[in-house]
Amino acid sequence: MSDSALSEEDDLLAAERAFGLLDASEVRAAEARADRDPVFAAACAYWDNHAAALAAGGGEEPGEALWAAIVARLPANDGGGVPVARLRRWQALTLAATAAAILLAVIGGPHIARQPPLTPAAVTPAAPLIATLTGKAGTVTISYDRANQKLLSAPNGLEVGDRAAELWVIPVGGKPRSLGVIAAATPRWQPARLPAASAIAPGATLAISLEPQGGSPTGQPTGPVVLTGSVVQA
Repeated sequence: MSDSALSEEDDLLAAERAFGLLDASEVRAAEARADRDPVFAAACAYWDNHAAALAAGGGEEPGEALWAAIVARLPANDGGGVPVARLRRWQALTLAATAAAILLAVIGGPHIARQPPLTPAAVTPAAPLIATLTGKAGTVTISYDRANQKLLSAPNGLEVGDRAAELWVIPVGGKPRSLGVIAAATPRWQPARLPAASAIAPGATLAISLEPQGGSPTGQPTGPVVLTGSVVQA
């Protein structure tokens, strides 16, 4: 796209279209123009790519000094003949920190070099680790969400009486590490207790012991171990 062949107002219009700041009639008009104007079509394609990269987390928030400079350059602060509806849209956009980079590129003029839109790297979330703990006291399924460091416990017929069900991880060749007390009657998400949760890995053992209310006072199982199961990857 040639910046010299595209006016600042047209570049701004292309950016507004990409970031969803136009109403339906304005979008139709902009797209009709792109069909017959290859320079404007190129501007629309540039901003579509830039918007997609920012939406995927590829943008950076500017520092406070840069943000202040950008706000000073907004149409709302220069007294120019910009339509009121468009001013309102841009004022709303300034609430998002990522819009700072957009406004700087559009309003800054030819002195600011454009950078190609960032392509976010593909991220494959780690598969959860699960274990089915069984024993005479019932069954509990444990799922560990490593990405968010949360544990889901799903008991089925678990009987603990007046005791607390405390969950332990036992690494291969290691000692039990407490993962905290779980709910005995209903499924529940809870934050994983670190650093003990780092020992949850395929091949490790999860176990539940019956402890005083509040959990073991010693950091090791003091009551009977009623359920056990091996950790596998989902």
